[in-house]
Amino acid sequence: MRPTATRTSAMRWGGGLLAVLLLAVLGGVKACGGSDVADLPHGERRPKPVSFSGKPLWDERKLGMSRVAGIELRGDVAVIAGDVGLGGARLAVVDVRTGSPRWVVDKGSVLRGGGGAVAHHGSGYRAEHLRGVTGKPAVYGAGDGDDWTVLVQYTEGDQGRETVLGVAALSGKDGSVRWKQPLIRPRGGDAGDDDREQRMRLLAGDPRIVLTSVESRQGIDPKTVALDPATGRRLWENADGWAYRLVGDVVLGETRGAEAPPTHTWGEGREDTDVFAVDARTGQKRWDLGGTAESSHLMAAANGTAVVKVTETPPGRTYSRDRTMLVDAATGRPTKESPKKEDDGTSLILYGCADDDGRSLIACSGPEGRLVTIRPGHHGKPVVTEKQPFGEDTMARVMTVWRDRVLLAGSGREGRPERYAVVDRAANRAGSPPPGEATAISDGAAAFRVARAGSTSSTPDGLVVHAVSVGATPSEPAGPGTPTLRPPRIDAAPLWTAGAGEAPVPPPAKDTGLESVISMDLVGDALVYTGRDREDDDLDRLVVADAETGKVRWSVREGASLGGGAKAGFVAVPRMVDAGGERLVLVRYEASGNAEGIAALSLKDGRTRWTKPVTGGNGFVTLEAADGATIAVEVTSYDGPKGGRDETVVLATGTRRELWRKRGVSPAGVGGGLVLAARYARGENGTREPRDLIAYGASDGGQRWRLGARYREPELLHDEGGKTIVIGTADGGAVLDRATGRELARTYAPLVQCSGDGDALIVCRAGSRSGSGSDPGGRAVTVQTGGGGATIRDLLETGPLTRYGAVGTWFTAIRPAADGRPERFLLLDAAGRQIADGLPGRPVDVDLGAGFAVLTPSQITHGIAGPGVPRFTVHRVQA
Repeated sequence: MRPTATRTSAMRWGGGLLAVLLLAVLGGVKACGGSDVADLPHGERRPKPVSFSGKPLWDERKLGMSRVAGIELRGDVAVIAGDVGLGGARLAVVDVRTGSPRWVVDKGSVLRGGGGAVAHHGSGYRAEHLRGVTGKPAVYGAGDGDDWTVLVQYTEGDQGRETVLGVAALSGKDGSVRWKQPLIRPRGGDAGDDDREQRMRLLAGDPRIVLTSVESRQGIDPKTVALDPATGRRLWENADGWAYRLVGDVVLGETRGAEAPPTHTWGEGREDTDVFAVDARTGQKRWDLGGTAESSHLMAAANGTAVVKVTETPPGRTYSRDRTMLVDAATGRPTKESPKKEDDGTSLILYGCADDDGRSLIACSGPEGRLVTIRPGHHGKPVVTEKQPFGEDTMARVMTVWRDRVLLAGSGREGRPERYAVVDRAANRAGSPPPGEATAISDGAAAFRVARAGSTSSTPDGLVVHAVSVGATPSEPAGPGTPTLRPPRIDAAPLWTAGAGEAPVPPPAKDTGLESVISMDLVGDALVYTGRDREDDDLDRLVVADAETGKVRWSVREGASLGGGAKAGFVAVPRMVDAGGERLVLVRYEASGNAEGIAALSLKDGRTRWTKPVTGGNGFVTLEAADGATIAVEVTSYDGPKGGRDETVVLATGTRRELWRKRGVSPAGVGGGLVLAARYARGENGTREPRDLIAYGASDGGQRWRLGARYREPELLHDEGGKTIVIGTADGGAVLDRATGRELARTYAPLVQCSGDGDALIVCRAGSRSGSGSDPGGRAVTVQTGGGGATIRDLLETGPLTRYGAVGTWFTAIRPAADGRPERFLLLDAAGRQIADGLPGRPVDVDLGAGFAVLTPSQITHGIAGPGVPRFTVHRVQA
């Protein structure tokens, strides 16, 4: 229903705020007096001043973001939406003091407890789907994480053929799905025929109602969909446009107009739009301004009153003009506090209004650098300050309103730097904020948008967060601290260099004879390396060289005779064990009749110490894990009724006696008297999907513990036979006590790969489990164990780095070349603090006892056995 006033009557009796003579009160617009400290209107008390820390607590780089789309502060956490990498988006809930993540959702990541639903990237700018129309993430509720909720878009079904789009409500505590509601489904027939002409948008969230929209790709014919915030149940739909601002018992919105959708950008108006209101309970239209103005745009709202920008053409005029009006949100009529227009037709035009989240105060930029504030209700008249916060020639831009304080930015003549201030309603100074566009503030912190060097964006894309204190001085941030680790002293000049590639390597580098090097292991004074043989790229070669000189002690190529009719099989990933007082290299061998088994070669001279047959020709043997007590191999046979089966075979290393066999499981790790075995389901295109991880006694095969009932899709990612293991799951990962399977620590970061040469430090990569293409959400996650517990750190800031690894207690990574800067090889500690950045290469193995370090370049090559490198260097190293 539209208001009863016609366009003519609305123009005649109200709606516009009058032009203000700066030193007088005109037409009901009150000016605050005083040239020093101005009195606040209506006897209001001045708010206490606000202080900010001199140094930021953290910035967007701590979150691995290249651009921040929006931030919401909730008690001791911040909720931030932003872009990551190339084409990625991230929603991060982090500690407001440190920036350390509580939980994170990346574009395309599986939602925890969402039944396979994944976070959807939406369209347009990458992270805009993670925030509402107001520019902040859609968050509702109060208190700690148990009481508030974050909204995200999701997709569900075959990712190659989109099926369902919807909205999911995530717990503020851990990001798990409270509820999800599908909004767009395929239009029938095969999902592959669905061209997805529709899209959805998050509008706003409130403890009373959740507002979303369904619209075409071009934003035509938008439809608002209201959901129950507790269950996600559909409440109503409205086809008038985007309804997104809850004010009392109505929801205000805007029609499509010439541009779509509504925007939060400061001072930006929309053309040919109408402001309208619907009943919050039923979705029925209450009123609209389509009959009273050519165009209207919602600027701010508080306590039942809305500030609306109106465009109209006065009678007898050929051009349109803008004015600003106060509207009763319940009826759409101009409020009684709105003054009449003067005979000359002039009216006060306000810009860039903001409010304190609809509570009680609205602030706008007024004429000649002044501030205009409105407190709807008993004292609803607009107040134009006499004081000019930055002077007459500087416009006071309202950035945000917080508890009777207004954060302003002042932009004046060209060449002058921007100025910033916190003021009260009368423009008295109440604080000096740091530079930047204030976007969110709470009792403990404030966030400011800042421009980053080299950015081409028209709006600031960086973010800094400062500590805040009311009536006191906040403590300065302590900073990341100094790493306790010291870097190893690696000689810059190598002892020797080895190269690989399609052509022979010219001296002085030693030619490995390989196409690429796949693995490198320092074993005392020997270096064991493997790769694809250059002479026959279908075959692998294993080389044992002197670590100090590079002289080859012995080598074996796939297919070479091991004696007794045995031929070397797959040698690219050997296993080194100590048995019988000797260091052995275990590899797979093949014999006549398609028999296969395990061969032990002496590390010292390469001679075959023993062979152990495992299958007589009806299966393929893979050496998966071994230590000085136990060897675990997988036998894959193809003669079963279903076309194949997996079987674990366990041997005693010393006697080679077969201890036990189990069908349907694949060995994954050995150590501590246990054999870990995985159970898989057959996926599409022959892939194996993890379903369970089971611990068996190494001597008897008795089950000790299993994970399938506790975790979804558990997969062993790290096991060095020590006291702990790391697993990945469908929605994160965990560190477990190896002996009991007890969980020591858990992360909701999606772990996909881990490395480390022991339990002291494990470095994992988090990101997409699919492993296909680039992974914008990829970053490092470090694990430290000790004292019966574990510490997991999700280092979002490492996203721009590559080639994560762990050597001893050092975290290794590469900073790629960018902006004219060369690449850098880094050492960091478990907290991500830099220890060194000038290494001559990437350390892949360091043996301080023997005094050697193996380094590789940044380039990698891909082959059947995995990624390799074109060369490596061996250096002298000291602790």
